[in-house]
Amino acid sequence: MTAKLNKAVRRTAAVLAVVALGAGATACGSSDDSSSTAASSSTPTSSSSSLPSSGSSSDASGGSSNSSGGSSSGNGASGSNASSSSSSTCRTANLRITAKNQGQNAPGAAPGLGAVLITFTNNGADCRMAGFPGVDLKTNYGTESVERDKQEVGIPFTLRAGKTATANVVYTINNTGGSGVEVTGLVITPPNETHSVTAPVTFSEPVSDKNTGRLEVTPVFKPGS
Repeated sequence: MTAKLNKAVRRTAAVLAVVALGAGATACGSSDDSSSTAASSSTPTSSSSSLPSSGSSSDASGGSSNSSGGSSSGNGASGSNASSSSSSTCRTANLRITAKNQGQNAPGAAPGLGAVLITFTNNGADCRMAGFPGVDLKTNYGTESVERDKQEVGIPFTLRAGKTATANVVYTINNTGGSGVEVTGLVITPPNETHSVTAPVTFSEPVSDKNTGRLEVTPVFKPGS
């Protein structure tokens, strides 16, 4: 009886050992599957290495921005060239300036008044004139400044090469019978210039009217006006 019981116990132990072995094998297979699953799940992470391609896109955008900046600079240069195309002011060095006394025979001269015609002949390239010339009289009493005609307005114009513009000095004629103020020349400065020339011309003003008579210069008029 005892022998049969021991035999049954040994069989039971053998069965339990087989069951335990099978459970261990199952556990190992599960662990391997988990490792495989973990390895598989890590694979998409490696695909994220494609992200730097967005950095390449940023560089291209930067290149486009630089190109746009170059285009903007081009427009600035174009604007700069356009502003340099206008004619410059007529310079004394390029003008032949003369003065001629027309006396009371000057066109449109009022009774008792005479006029000296000033001419500006352009010996250079086309240039711009506008406004009044500066004029001083050289007299036996010294230098006398000529005022601007306040009833006239200077209009800008282009003086073409070889053309002549004019202005007039209007003065009171000396009809007193005395020697008066003897004028021997005009010191003339073209409009918007600082260099002057002296043009010889002779006429006489009355001494008594030196401070009350008329002595004015007109603006420069374009040719044909």
